[in-house]
Amino acid sequence: MKTIFKTLALGLLLIATASCEQHDPFDENTITGAIGPHAYWTIESSMVKAGETMGFVGQYYSTVDRDYIDHSEVWYELFEVEDKVVTASLIKAFTYSVTSNITAQKRMLQTIQSYPHSEDMYSDSLRAYVLEDRFPVSNTLSPITWAQPTDTVGFNKNLYAYFGENFAAEFKAGVTAKMNPSEEERNYAAYMNVIQGLSLLTDTIVTANGDRMPYVQWITDSTFNANTNTWVKGFKLNDTVWSKVNFDTIGFKVDSTPIKEGRPPVIVGYKYDTTPILKPVVEEVIYVYPQIKNAIDSVWENHVSFYDLIQGADGYSIGYKREYYINAELRVYDRKGFVEGKDTPGAYTGGTYSKTDEKKISIN
Repeated sequence: MKTIFKTLALGLLLIATASCEQHDPFDENTITGAIGPHAYWTIESSMVKAGETMGFVGQYYSTVDRDYIDHSEVWYELFEVEDKVVTASLIKAFTYSVTSNITAQKRMLQTIQSYPHSEDMYSDSLRAYVLEDRFPVSNTLSPITWAQPTDTVGFNKNLYAYFGENFAAEFKAGVTAKMNPSEEERNYAAYMNVIQGLSLLTDTIVTANGDRMPYVQWITDSTFNANTNTWVKGFKLNDTVWSKVNFDTIGFKVDSTPIKEGRPPVIVGYKYDTTPILKPVVEEVIYVYPQIKNAIDSVWENHVSFYDLIQGADGYSIGYKREYYINAELRVYDRKGFVEGKDTPGAYTGGTYSKTDEKKISIN
């Protein structure tokens, strides 16, 4: 097999060598296309204000026939960059934020402005035509920034416009899911953080000014702080009373010390069916009344708003920014293949063009 392969390869090489001596088939059969004018440009800045114009200097020449050059055009495509961030600043027990960054093309590459060609533009020193002009940028492309608002004036209008009508409810639902990882587990520290932060915890049903508070005395457990001379309120999660009426959930922290032979188990409580719970050694028992859980859920649903959750020291912890940029290029057209327009005599409807490199321009 190796010998046959070498012989075949040598034969092909001889054929190719012989062919090259007679003519070049690659040169004969390859179509390279029409050659357009050579073009180059510079712009005055990488940024432009919406509603203003961008200055540029273009240079171009033809290696075929400069009499064919017809005109130049500026083209650009438009992109929108949208940034969003919302943070539940009220909660300190964990971090919860919703962020997004989206870049999308809003306008396809298209003609923005056309510039006529003239022999007067030719520079003998540069041996090229020089086009010094400007192109416009729409005033509708101004950036929008809405961040850390300090009041609710126009808040809902902007919230709906930038984040959608259902965002507030969806955000709070996300926070709720974070605070309740499962049916058996909830972050009481986070709930306490929110409810105490909003001053929704009290030992009395009615406050001094007559407002009815969402909590009654049996839900709270106050401890006097001698350093601050104040009462510190908390959830009454633990009690010495065990009953099927109040008991809801139970968890054990078990001593990891190996059980010695003959050591009796310890009875630590009773479930609904009054069956004793037997554990080798129990260091801590944690349980919660269902009434407390229901009361917390009621306050969370009815007294804690989306606006409460995002309230920060410097205003609402919400931000929205929309800005635009363009990718622009200069195209120089010649009249090779020119076809006169049917409706407008003399109109340019064909030809060859060359383009410059793209310039990314931010709009501010």
